[in-house]
Amino acid sequence: MYYSTKYYKEIGSCAHRQPFHEGHCKFVHGYGRSFYFKFGSNELTVDTQFVMEFGDLKEIEKWLKYYFDHTFLINENDPELETFKQLDSKNIIQLRILPNVSMEATAKFVFDYVDNWVKDKTNNRVFLLECECKENNKNSGGYAI
Repeated sequence: MYYSTKYYKEIGSCAHRQPFHEGHCKFVHGYGRSFYFKFGSNELTVDTQFVMEFGDLKEIEKWLKYYFDHTFLINENDPELETFKQLDSKNIIQLRILPNVSMEATAKFVFDYVDNWVKDKTNNRVFLLECECKENNKNSGGYAI
């Protein structure tokens, strides 16, 4: 199997919180998130001998910025969800609701979207092997098959 990788360093800054955490992560805080992708394929393109044409990923970068650039991420089960929705309606925050905002769960959320997108774009020739989500230079979470 062949593979190639793509790294989006600090795609944007976003805020989040983990409302059920017993420590300081229950408070709103933020990071500049980065994303690392590992694409796999059993065959290369005929003309360029690539796994993934990185120029085609502009749509993925746009999608990542929609979710993670100057946004406020919240768990879909956050007890203050309605409060954050009100702040969003007043243009105080750009709310994005995820299943969970942990790095691990974010990596799975992103993995699922990108894997489906790339399979559709390449007629199932390329698939995603791994997605790593970094919140800073010390912490990351990932999802891989």
